[in-house]
Amino acid sequence: MATLTRQPPEWIDEAPFQASATREIDATPDEVFAALADHETWPEWFDSIIRAERFGDLNECVGSKRRVFINKRVAVDEEFNVWEPGERWGFVVLSATMPGLRSMVELVTIDDLGNDRTSVTYKMGIEGKFPLSLLLKGAKGAMGKNLGAALDNLGPHIAKGRTA
Repeated sequence: MATLTRQPPEWIDEAPFQASATREIDATPDEVFAALADHETWPEWFDSIIRAERFGDLNECVGSKRRVFINKRVAVDEEFNVWEPGERWGFVVLSATMPGLRSMVELVTIDDLGNDRTSVTYKMGIEGKFPLSLLLKGAKGAMGKNLGAALDNLGPHIAKGRTA
């Protein structure tokens, strides 16, 4: 795995490539945060992820880590740099098997709308070197749709967990 350049959460807004999606979900902010923190269930609602597992210090806080497998060839190691239950959750990618990836940061903001409804915004910032940089420009719409589809699946995933 290639080591990436670490960036802070606010770097997303100045990253060369950015994607985001916002959805309103029938769930409380605490339920949304709990679903985000349940790493192993991400493949159930985030279609591009086939497996996610924690490693290192297994505490759930800033500094904890996980490895996510996007497909059989792409894996990324992430370190959480934002862990504010019910409000914000985010990470920086430390290393990846994706050629040309230089930096990557993701941040989820959770806003309570009342009446067990929550607005969830998922933002991603990426920097890649050529030719990945060209691919990212062409994939911006697809990446935003992918984030939106994941958030569309998150509400039903949370509801399913309530009845389990």
